[in-house]
Amino acid sequence: MRNQDCIKITNLKVFAHHGVFEEEKRDGQDFYINAVLYLDLHTPGKSDRLEDSLNYGEVCHFIHKVFTEKSYDLIEAACENLCTRMLLEFEQLTEVEVELQKPHAPIGLPFENVSVTMCRKWHRAYLSFGSNVGDSEKLILDGIRKIQEHPLIRGVVSSKLLTTKPYGPVEQPDFVNGCLKIDTLLNPEELLEFLHEVEAGADRTRELRWGPRTLDLDIVFYDKLVYESEDLVIPHVDMQNRQFVLEPLAELCPNYRHPMLGRTVKQMRGELKNVEYVNQ
Repeated sequence: MRNQDCIKITNLKVFAHHGVFEEEKRDGQDFYINAVLYLDLHTPGKSDRLEDSLNYGEVCHFIHKVFTEKSYDLIEAACENLCTRMLLEFEQLTEVEVELQKPHAPIGLPFENVSVTMCRKWHRAYLSFGSNVGDSEKLILDGIRKIQEHPLIRGVVSSKLLTTKPYGPVEQPDFVNGCLKIDTLLNPEELLEFLHEVEAGADRTRELRWGPRTLDLDIVFYDKLVYESEDLVIPHVDMQNRQFVLEPLAELCPNYRHPMLGRTVKQMRGELKNVEYVNQ
């Protein structure tokens, strides 16, 4: 649920050089920016101290700096960059909504304004990881380090590493498993693509379902999202039957409720207590 507290900036005028046409890049034009900054204002509302809030003057100057330091063909690209940079710069922000207006666009017909509006926010995701080929602990720690280093990921917290029995019908060595909590600006498909890159860096191959692997990274939860595409299903399919996911996940978020099943991680783990394999 969105925090309803916000600070609004209306019609911030910035002269910049964005546009597809050469004369737009050369001559520039005025743009107007409206921004809604979502953050918890309860503490500054009680304390009356600026240091407990967000200095909107600093935000306005930051917007001006970011918006004028590079020329974009599309206002969509300029707006995307502005949203991302604001969320990275001001850690109090949980979400931003930015409207970028271009009232002097070279349309050639009478018009009042043209604009794009974007909403971007930090997302909470939970990932599972596992390995049973090579130096599993090193492969996992290297993978976690790469995740921590991604510029659009922060707040990485890892569970303890666990040694678990393999899940599924394939006979193979024991696994080292665990889970991560992350906050990210990546959307689900972007996050999946990045995790596949990390797996590939560990020489992960996918010849055999439930087979041995150097490094396996999966998205278990992403906010309260229920999502399905050709390559990705969220929440992760069958996670409720996998002790090697639920055990470390319960360390990170025992009261997190599955958006489809309605049961908490702690409840799902309890239902599988002392069960080694399920639905083989």
